[in-house]
Amino acid sequence: MPKQVLLTGMRPTSTLHVGNYFGALKPLIEYQKQYRTYLMVADIHALTTLEDTKDVRENTLKIVMLYLACGVDPKKVTLFVQSLVPEQTELATLFSMIVPKSMLELNPVYKEMLAENPKATNLGLLAYPVLQAADILAYKADFVPVGRDQLPHLELTREIARRFNTHFGKIFLEPKGLAGKELKILSLQDPAKKMSKSHGEQNHISLLDSPDQIRRKIKSAVTDSGKAIVYLPNEKPAISNLILLMHLASGESIKKIEQRFVGRGYAEFKEATASALVMFLEPIQIHYRKISRDKKAIARLLIDGSKKARAIAVKTLTEAKRNIGLLFSTD
Repeated sequence: MPKQVLLTGMRPTSTLHVGNYFGALKPLIEYQKQYRTYLMVADIHALTTLEDTKDVRENTLKIVMLYLACGVDPKKVTLFVQSLVPEQTELATLFSMIVPKSMLELNPVYKEMLAENPKATNLGLLAYPVLQAADILAYKADFVPVGRDQLPHLELTREIARRFNTHFGKIFLEPKGLAGKELKILSLQDPAKKMSKSHGEQNHISLLDSPDQIRRKIKSAVTDSGKAIVYLPNEKPAISNLILLMHLASGESIKKIEQRFVGRGYAEFKEATASALVMFLEPIQIHYRKISRDKKAIARLLIDGSKKARAIAVKTLTEAKRNIGLLFSTD
C-alpha cells in the first residue's frame, strides 16, 4: 500500500528560531518516516510581505540547509521551490474563479497578517489562501501539518476542493490537518506574544545564534514578579517559557527542573537555560557549517526536487483543466 502524502511549506526567511524548530521542524523529522513527504520553499508567498527581494534566493538556500542540518532526509523528502513549479500558480488562477472575494476578506489569518504588515495591501496577501490551496491540492496531499492559527487556511483549502469537485467533478481530496503537540514558545521580551523574528533580535533564539548571543538573550529575557521558578504558564508566563525551553533543549522533565531550582535565583536559572540551549544547538550548527560548504549541491537538490514535484503538479493541472473543459486536442 503506497504511503499517504504529506505536504508542508516554509517561507524563505533569513533563519529559523527555536520556536520554529520545536513547533514545526522536529515533528516533520518524525513525519518523514511515515509519509511520502513534500517540503516546499514558499518563495512566492514570501513576496506578499517582502519589500526587498534581493535576499530571497540566498535565504532559500539557507533555510533548506538548516532543515537538512536539523535532520530532514532528502532521500525521504522531496524538497522543492514554489516558483519552479508554475503549475501551482496556474491552478490557483483556476481556483480563484470559484472563490468569493468576501471569503478571503473575512479570513482571520489575513486580518492578522495585515495588522503585522500594514503596508502589505497587495492582492497577493489577500489571495494567499488560494495559492496555498493550490500548493496543497496540486499534490493531492492527504495531510498538512497545521497549527491552530493556520486552521482557517486549511478549512479554506478544503472548501475550495469541495467547490471544484461540485462544479467540475471530483478529483481533489479534502486534506486533513495533522496537529502535533501544541507548543507555545513565547517571545523572550514580551511573553504575551509568540516567539517571532518580526518582533526583533532580542525576542528569539536563532538556530544559528552563537553561544555568546544565546547567553546575552537569555540573560536579558524578562521575568515575572516573585522569585519562584515554577511552571505556571498563566500566572508566570515569562519564567514558564524559559522552563519550557530548558525542558525541550535538555530533555529534563519540567518537574525535575522545578525541583532543581527550588530556592535558587533567576540569574542562576537563566545561566543553566542558556547552557542547555547552547549544547542543544551545537550539533545542528556544526552540521549546518558542513552542509553550507557546497551550496551548489543544495541548489541541485532543489532543482531536482522541483522537477519531481512538477511532474506531479502537471498531471493534476491537466486533470483539472480537462474537467473544466479547457484542454484542446486535434484527436
